[in-house]
Amino acid sequence: MIVQLIRQHRLREEYALAWLAAGAAILVLSLFGGLVNLMASLVSVTYPPTLVIVVGLLFALVIILSQSVTISGQANRLRDLAQTVALLERRLQQLEHEGDAQEAGVSS
Repeated sequence: MIVQLIRQHRLREEYALAWLAAGAAILVLSLFGGLVNLMASLVSVTYPPTLVIVVGLLFALVIILSQSVTISGQANRLRDLAQTVALLERRLQQLEHEGDAQEAGVSS
């Protein structure tokens, strides 16, 4: 599914790497169930599925934070671009007004 989203240009490659890594981790944990039990015993978790849920939530929080940072940067760039376009439009109107005034002066 991730590869298909990349092909359709709906998911950028830098974000796809994180999702591919998460998918690979889920696949490994699914194939080797004892691995979850081993990891849970290493961090002293008594109910191993809890560890999977906590790691999943932490992954989701990191992705959300990353997306929030990206959205904030894009919003700042969009504001700057809108201000630049407004200034350029104002300057264009001034130049058109000056050109109209010069044409009116020449034709008089």
